[in-house]
Amino acid sequence: MPLNRRMSPSEYGTHIGPLVTAVMNTTGPVFEMGCGDFSTPLLHAICKVQGRELLSAETDKEWLREFEDLECDWHKMVYVPVYHEPGKINDRAWDKVGNQNWSVVLIDHRPGERRAVDLMRFRLMAECLVVHDTEHPGYKYL
Repeated sequence: MPLNRRMSPSEYGTHIGPLVTAVMNTTGPVFEMGCGDFSTPLLHAICKVQGRELLSAETDKEWLREFEDLECDWHKMVYVPVYHEPGKINDRAWDKVGNQNWSVVLIDHRPGERRAVDLMRFRLMAECLVVHDTEHPGYKYL
């Protein structure tokens, strides 16, 4: 993360406890759907020490660039072109990312309405799912 910008407010990191618990109790690859000041550097540090594969996927190119210094052989960064065309949302772009088995999948991506779809998509492809912002009614988890 560049040193000349401020981190997100601490309330954006409420998922870190469950995320760390999930990662520390599994051994395979980790998929982060949606980059963040709290999750991306932390997952990078843990996966580095444990020698694990990490895939971070993000719909905002500029936001993804904030974390590009973390990309390496075992930590891949992927841009998901959901908002590629102005005025159009192509949430089906997520269908092309992460289609493999994972130890941990963090669901914290945009558009929020897509989170419930990916929760169902990864329910049989992940040992553990960590879902952020479950209280938000617009994400249609129920």
